[in-house]
Amino acid sequence: MEQDWDHIRRTRYSPNDVPPDWPDGVKGISMNGAALLGVHAATNQLYWDGQPLVTERRLATFERIMAGIVTASTAIVAVVEVGRAVGWITL
Repeated sequence: MEQDWDHIRRTRYSPNDVPPDWPDGVKGISMNGAALLGVHAATNQLYWDGQPLVTERRLATFERIMAGIVTASTAIVAVVEVGRAVGWITL
């Protein structure tokens, strides 16, 4: 049976109301709309109506800087504590 893709695209959203705590503009997917979801067989990348879905977020510049500072601080404290444990550092 051949699919009527124009009909599926017209009815991709559910006519039901969404929960009030959802962001504005977010709609539920209808059963017809579920046919527009796809997975690439080789990469397992998720697609919606032929367009790849972004499923990752990058940290902002400030967040990356803070993560770097915390990582460096943790490494320095670890080296100091190992130095104390083996007797290289006496404070």
